[in-house]
Amino acid sequence: MKPILMLHEVAEWMFDLPLQDYTLTFDDGLYTQYVHFDKIKSIDTDKIFFISTGIVATEQTEQSDEFIQCHAAHSKLFENSDLSHYMNWSQLQEVAKDPRCEIGAHSHMHIRHTGFNTIHDTKLMMKHFEDNNLKPTSFCFPYNDENEVYRCLLKQYGFTKFYGKERIDIYDL
Repeated sequence: MKPILMLHEVAEWMFDLPLQDYTLTFDDGLYTQYVHFDKIKSIDTDKIFFISTGIVATEQTEQSDEFIQCHAAHSKLFENSDLSHYMNWSQLQEVAKDPRCEIGAHSHMHIRHTGFNTIHDTKLMMKHFEDNNLKPTSFCFPYNDENEVYRCLLKQYGFTKFYGKERIDIYDL
């Protein structure tokens, strides 16, 4: 089994790394992942795109292909409802069609999960995936903040593979 690499934003320099030696996981559905999708899909390895269903761009959103750090994209989203740095559902559907790519779940609103909000967030996430004809079985905990109670809830929804702190950040290579 290959080690698991965690990526958020995607930049050209990353393609100089031996990415084929890892299972690649992409968090948050950033638009730069889609901008580089032709290169990403040509890498001879499995890839999982972890999507928070509440931060998917609308089809009408004018997307920005500027390189932006994930935390900065999140700040723009949470402060100004700016979805321009995220993929939309049709782009995610395109990613899902690739045989070496999988769409995984990453919650609905990418929040830290405690108590009731976890159940509500999970129901919203599943509804959005269902509405878009996707049935993920892999889940990555937001902020890699693994939680056994959350894991038990997710198993009830059919999730069988879980990801978190075991992943290697690409910036640590």
